[in-house]
Amino acid sequence: MNKSRKSGENKTRTTVRLGAALMLLLPLMFLLPSASAKEMELWDSGELAQNESWSHTFTMASNDMYSCTPHPPHEGFPDFTGWVNVSDDSDARADDVTIYIDGFSYQPSTVKIQPGVTVTWVNNDSAVHTATQMDMSGDMHDEHTQDDGIPGFAFGLAVAAITAASIVATRKER
Repeated sequence: MNKSRKSGENKTRTTVRLGAALMLLLPLMFLLPSASAKEMELWDSGELAQNESWSHTFTMASNDMYSCTPHPPHEGFPDFTGWVNVSDDSDARADDVTIYIDGFSYQPSTVKIQPGVTVTWVNNDSAVHTATQMDMSGDMHDEHTQDDGIPGFAFGLAVAAITAASIVATRKER
């Protein structure tokens, strides 16, 4: 009986320590830098014809998923997406980056850069393309069901201070 009592005491201590740590950390969330409404606007290259380019300078930490508006992932182009991860991490690039649009894909499709770096997209395809940031915002408890008959899916998630998400995929018998 002594062992179970000791185990219960350890659980109580752990819970109290975790609760105290959360109480200390919650006020710090309000000290984190927040973006102004202007900085939160979605970026968009507009239509780029063959050999045209567009540049954007990323000024703050973010993890942006982007796609081609005329050729979106949900309309048969699931691999025509890219990511720009803006971070102060030591492995993030500090020099400007060029992303080429070739064969209905972004090359490279993912870049990790530091704030202040300029990314340039160059369209080498004969088709018109864009580099358009995908809107990852949404209300809590939003639900979406999609059945477009195309196997696979594209998914993006923007990280927030307090985020919970779940994806439920069901197989439809035909």
